[in-house]
Amino acid sequence: MEEVKLIVMIEVMPGKRDTQLNAYKRLKPLVEAESGCLKYELFCDAADENKFILIEKWSSQAALDAHDLSEHMVAADALNPTFRAGPAKVIKMASVKA
Repeated sequence: MEEVKLIVMIEVMPGKRDTQLNAYKRLKPLVEAESGCLKYELFCDAADENKFILIEKWSSQAALDAHDLSEHMVAADALNPTFRAGPAKVIKMASVKA
């Protein structure tokens, strides 16, 4: 099985930075406890406090699929529109064969 690597670009509404940070702090231990989670780390844009990058790495596509259907992620996805400027942009990365 090939690992799955994601870059998730997130933008929040002005004044909602802390809401995003608190959501991440609640989710991080739950997500990291999931089978197959290898990395779940949030970074902020140094030039724009309303933009974030979430780096995820999963042991397999099946692990990522299970994550997406987990109770805590379904609940988080329902709340995201209350503080995000729009849907997150998810980029699935592939290794470059040199």
